[in-house]
Amino acid sequence: MKIKLVTFLPQTNFGTSLQGYALNLVLKKMGHDVEFIYNRRESRPLSFKSYLKRLTKMLLPEYFVELLKEKVKTTKVNQTSVTSVPSVIQLSNHRILKVLSKLPCYRFFARRWYYDNLQKRKVYKFTFEDGNFNMKRLFVTSDYKAVTKDADLFITGSDQIWNPFCFGYNPMMFLEFVMDKRCVAYSSSISQPSLPKSLEPRIKSALEKFSHIAVREQQSVEILNNLLGRHDVRLVVDPTFLLTPAEWASFSNKAEIEFDLPQKYIFCYFVGGGKRSELYERMVQDVKEFTGITDVINLECYGRSIVYGGGMNYKDAGPYEWVYLLKNASYICMDSFHATVFALKFKKEFVHVMKNTDDEVGSQNTRMYDLLTRYDLLYKIYDENNMDWQRTVDNHRVTPLIEEEIRDSMEYLISELDNN
Repeated sequence: MKIKLVTFLPQTNFGTSLQGYALNLVLKKMGHDVEFIYNRRESRPLSFKSYLKRLTKMLLPEYFVELLKEKVKTTKVNQTSVTSVPSVIQLSNHRILKVLSKLPCYRFFARRWYYDNLQKRKVYKFTFEDGNFNMKRLFVTSDYKAVTKDADLFITGSDQIWNPFCFGYNPMMFLEFVMDKRCVAYSSSISQPSLPKSLEPRIKSALEKFSHIAVREQQSVEILNNLLGRHDVRLVVDPTFLLTPAEWASFSNKAEIEFDLPQKYIFCYFVGGGKRSELYERMVQDVKEFTGITDVINLECYGRSIVYGGGMNYKDAGPYEWVYLLKNASYICMDSFHATVFALKFKKEFVHVMKNTDDEVGSQNTRMYDLLTRYDLLYKIYDENNMDWQRTVDNHRVTPLIEEEIRDSMEYLISELDNN
C-alpha cells in the first residue's frame, strides 16, 4: 500500500525526530511503500531579519560567521512561545522555490541553508542522506493534488501535531487538502486539557473524514469523542515505544561522539526555555547529591547553551548521539516526553520536571501526567519539597504494562491499515 506519512519534520528536538523515524520504520517493516510528505510549515515563518542571518551563514565561510557573532550580539526570538490565541498557519504555496527546486544546484544550496552548525548537519544527514526516510516536499497547490492522487492512505503520525499552541494550527497536520482518500491517525497528540473554542468547528470538519483515530493521551480521547460525537477514538502508545530496546541500541551505534564519555554521568535534556532554569538547576544539583555522580552532560534543545549542574554542554549531538547518551547514562534529568519514554525503554533511573506550570497558557503538562499515571510513576515528577522522586522504578511491574500497551497499539495500527 502507498502510504503518505504526515508529522513534524525531523529537527533538533530529537523526540520529534525519532517518533517520525519509528512510525516510518514500523510501516516499512509491514511491507508498505511509505513517503514522508512535508511543506516546512512546522514553525512560524521566519522574519526578514532571520532570513538575512540564515543567508549570511549560508554564503559566508563558517569561521567568518563566528567572527561576526563575536562582534554583534543578537537576541534570538523563541519561536515556540505561545499566546492566548493560537496562530493559524496556511498551506504553503512557494512557486519560486518550486522552480528553484528543479535546478541542479538546488540540493547544494538547500544543504548549506540547513547546515548552520554540526548539530544541524547531523540532523540533515539523518533526515535526507542515511536512507531513513523517503522525503517529499510539497511546494505548491498542484503538489498537494499530485500526492493525493498517488496515495492509497494518509496517516498522521505522533507528537503534538494537533496541539494548536504548538507552532499553531496547521492544516497540513489535519489533512485538510485530502478529499477522496482514506485518512487515519496514529498517536496524534493534542496535549491540552481542551481545544480553543474558535478552532473547534474547523478541527471537527477536518477530522470527520478520518476513518480511524488513535491518539496519545486519554484526555485527547475524551476531547475528540465529545467533539466528533464518536465512541471509537483510541488510546495508543507513542511510536518510539514500538521499536525494541535492541533496535534502539543498534540505532545508537551510529553515534559519532566527539569526546570520551565518563564512566558514570547524569544526562540532562530540557526542551523548555530558560524561564524555569532555576528549578532545573536545583533539580540537577539535588540529583548530583543524591547519586554521588559528579559528571553531568547537558544536551540543550534548539541550540540553546544553558549548562546545568556545573557540567558540559554538548551542542553537536544529532539523533543517534541523543539515543546513545540516554542508553549509557547513569541517571537522567529531563522535561521531555520522549526522553522519559527512552528512560523507560532502557530501564534507566530518571526524574522528570514539568516544562510548564499547570495554569500556563498552552501548558503541555497533560501528556506527562497521562504517561506517568498509566504506569503509576507520578512520584518521578520532581518536587524540591518532597523526596519521593528518589524512589526507584519497579521495572518488574512497569515493563509488563508497557509491553501490553505496545501489543494492543500494534494490533490497532494493523487494523487501521487493513480495515477499509
